[in-house]
Amino acid sequence: MFATAALLAATGVGTATQAQARPLAAGAHPAAAAAQLLPTGYLDTNGSQIIDSTGKPVRIDAAALHGNSRLDQNVIVNQDTPLAGLDANMRAIRAAGFNTVTLAWSDASLHDANAGAYLAGLDAVVTAAGSQLLKVIMNHHNDEGAAGNGNCLAQQGNGLWYDSGPGTDGTDGCGTPGTVTQASFLADWQEIATRYKGNSTVIGFDLDNEPLAYPGESTWGDGGVTDIQAMYTSVGNAVETIDPGVLVICEGPQNYGGSFAGGAGVKAFEGDLTEVAAHPVVLSTANAGRKRVVYSVHEYPYSVGHTTPDSGPEAVARYNAVWGYLEAQNIAPVWIGEAGAAMTTDDDTAWANTLTSYVNGQEGASGGPAFTGTQQGVSITWYVWDTQGLGALNSDGTLNQARFGVYSQWHT
Repeated sequence: MFATAALLAATGVGTATQAQARPLAAGAHPAAAAAQLLPTGYLDTNGSQIIDSTGKPVRIDAAALHGNSRLDQNVIVNQDTPLAGLDANMRAIRAAGFNTVTLAWSDASLHDANAGAYLAGLDAVVTAAGSQLLKVIMNHHNDEGAAGNGNCLAQQGNGLWYDSGPGTDGTDGCGTPGTVTQASFLADWQEIATRYKGNSTVIGFDLDNEPLAYPGESTWGDGGVTDIQAMYTSVGNAVETIDPGVLVICEGPQNYGGSFAGGAGVKAFEGDLTEVAAHPVVLSTANAGRKRVVYSVHEYPYSVGHTTPDSGPEAVARYNAVWGYLEAQNIAPVWIGEAGAAMTTDDDTAWANTLTSYVNGQEGASGGPAFTGTQQGVSITWYVWDTQGLGALNSDGTLNQARFGVYSQWHT
């Protein structure tokens, strides 16, 4: 998620009431959505399509779960929904038309005194999801969990996947002393991969949440100590060796000042994938090379991420330059790992209409991806499954219909 201060100001997290949500400009809001469940087993890729074991294209339609602090994940996922228990939440997620949930974790939570309960909580979410035939994507959200002032819960301030050792100032960028080296980050992902080895409910590992590309932070393909493309390659190989078949998900570092590849006016608010064509993440031949690699960005309107422009032709042009070319040129699949809005303003509605048109392949004439035959649209995630500012739920546990009106159009 984007920086906490901006999110709180924009969405009213923690408030007890829901703002009046505005519907989309067009399209009815059905009362329920049939889940297009993913098939059993692991997934793979073919060009820009995510495919099942038979080669059939599939689309990941995910709901993001809260949780990455040093608590039992079972408690976290229920603390801000009125639905009682994991099973009730998973049934409702499936009924809303999703086929996957994202599950965040942090390194510190694997090593403190509560680690056993925390891991059991992760297991409980995976089990509950699997019982509803939902898939799970594990997401490394930050290093230190809820330590310190908590500002790194949404996005790690130092812009890196680690917070101790060369390339860091010895903190997470939010005032908490760093405890995670590059080596321990690798070891922690190996622990997660080992824990879910052979469990095809867990289909993907999102290696790091919202890295940043400001000076001194994450780079791409330069061979330096903060080269995140090199990290994705080495950690991706490590987890793929342990758990063959899992998707290795690589987020582009966010850059509000520009982009790796340059280009007049191109800013990679959502995550910079402009250098992927020149410097792709390629795993070893034994680990299927590029076929298990999926790239990822986060798309939000101005009201959440201060993204501008966030709709219309200018937004489409930015999508094309920053990540959409990977889909349009059949280079690699992109999964939008977070997207959401309160849907209370005209700008939110314009953002939703533009993004929906793009991910569904309706902007091909403007350089976006177009899908034919059995091909599927861009995989995408609604952030978040709760009753808060962007939440899919109302305070009584029913679906917020304005937000449903957006993400239901992302279902296959």
